[in-house]
Amino acid sequence: MLRSVDKLCREVIGPLQERCGPQARVLTAEVHGHEVRGLAFCPGKVLRYVLEAEGRRLKTRSLLRLARSSRQPAA
Repeated sequence: MLRSVDKLCREVIGPLQERCGPQARVLTAEVHGHEVRGLAFCPGKVLRYVLEAEGRRLKTRSLLRLARSSRQPAA
């Protein structure tokens, strides 16, 4: 079934913001059978997500996480 990218992003953003907070943003959305897969940005990290159509269950996995610098500036 072919759906617009805007509609897919609207379906994903609700569960994503519940899990990661109101600053979460959808970067990509693709339909794979009964799932919507893609990448999302949350402050400080990039996530890979899978939204299942039946249970509206969202699975996320961190792909990139920004770390704070532990170095002290020289003089």
